[in-house]
Amino acid sequence: MTLTQFIQVNNLQQADAIVLRKKLLGMVDHFAIFLGYRGNHPVFVANYRDGVKEVSVSEMRQLLQTLEPTQIDRFPGPEHQRKSAVRRAISRIGERAYSYIFNNCEHFKTWVHYGENRSKQVDTAGNVALGIGAGTAIAAIATKNPKVGAVALGLLLLGAILKDAADE
Repeated sequence: MTLTQFIQVNNLQQADAIVLRKKLLGMVDHFAIFLGYRGNHPVFVANYRDGVKEVSVSEMRQLLQTLEPTQIDRFPGPEHQRKSAVRRAISRIGERAYSYIFNNCEHFKTWVHYGENRSKQVDTAGNVALGIGAGTAIAAIATKNPKVGAVALGLLLLGAILKDAADE
């Protein structure tokens, strides 16, 4: 299937996002925003480790082959707000502030869609760290083991940082 066919089959509109599941562990998603067409060429933008950039047609084809497209996150606003969302996405092209925790591709997608920098994936990781930290703290108290207590504190701190970073 060509990229244009993918867009048509999925009825992509400007500011819609493709959610791409990384096949290795299946726990982390990548997000690419559809901006529309420039001439006959579809234009996507995404936040990568090397920054926010337009995704070339060949690179987008490669992403669709190597990552599993699991869903389309439709732009949630009314039609008249799509152009504003596209302008938000374009305004950050060239920004080089990527961070797995504080400014990842999901933070970018959520900012384009809602004007808010959030990541459910980072929030979930924070919840997991807090849960494991709490369990480890209970084990530290039960065993009176200061090393286990230090690990528990570290996990609780990591969880708190991740929860805060999810809404950066």
